[in-house]
Amino acid sequence: LSVVSILGLLQILGSLGYFAVSITQITTAARSRHWVDLVLRILQVFFAPISLFVSGAILIFYSWKFDPLMQLQQLLLNGLIVYVIFLDLKILKRPT
Repeated sequence: LSVVSILGLLQILGSLGYFAVSITQITTAARSRHWVDLVLRILQVFFAPISLFVSGAILIFYSWKFDPLMQLQQLLLNGLIVYVIFLDLKILKRPT
């Protein structure tokens, strides 16, 4: 059990939570009249949580092979993903 495998586990759990939040956003987008927003949310459900889940599984099973630079890259990438998710959930205000 290393830092990277814990990061992978957190990424898997985060992808499951993000999937649930994306489903609720799809239901609210379906009520609105903007069909482009609905299509983009549906595409987001297919790509974002699935890719996060697969990336987390790779981190768990192959973390012992990663060198420290690769581990740092994964840590920075996860920080970027968390920032983008916060922007998507409108927790942070988007710059205008």
